[in-house]
Amino acid sequence: MRKARDLVGLPVVELGRGEHIGEVRDVLFSAEGTFHSLLLTKGTVLTASKILPKAKLHALGQDAVTILQDNEIEEFRDETGLIRSLIQGDVHFVGKEVLTQDGTYLGTVEDVYLDENLNTIVGYEVSEGFLVDLKEGRKVLHAHPEIMVGQDTLLVPADTELAEEF
Repeated sequence: MRKARDLVGLPVVELGRGEHIGEVRDVLFSAEGTFHSLLLTKGTVLTASKILPKAKLHALGQDAVTILQDNEIEEFRDETGLIRSLIQGDVHFVGKEVLTQDGTYLGTVEDVYLDENLNTIVGYEVSEGFLVDLKEGRKVLHAHPEIMVGQDTLLVPADTELAEEF
């Protein structure tokens, strides 16, 4: 298991020339919660974002991302609005409140856990506040199909409880 936030800031290295061609700025997910791509540059009104699709990754190491050729980087515009991001973007995870369906506040999403193959979201790291984090550590919300990712909140069933660890 790996935290998605650990990928942000990693250099992207092209193996053919050994050249640094960028840095991971964000991690993108499909609406179903599967790992989609790495955002290298954010688009503007006039330019598209640059992404590295998951299928084009050679390796995702602890200290760098490697690709075979720099032409594997693609332009990307989320015209469907279905792509979610870790940190920035219209629908992102970090900073989202976690609320039960009966209105109980459980905390704020601080990170996303990916499975061993970096395919799917398997959980969310949740902060209950600075002092609680210091005293007890952050909690884990295990992913399940009943979680609804909204614009501002993650809505979970009323009986949801946070776990101490994964």
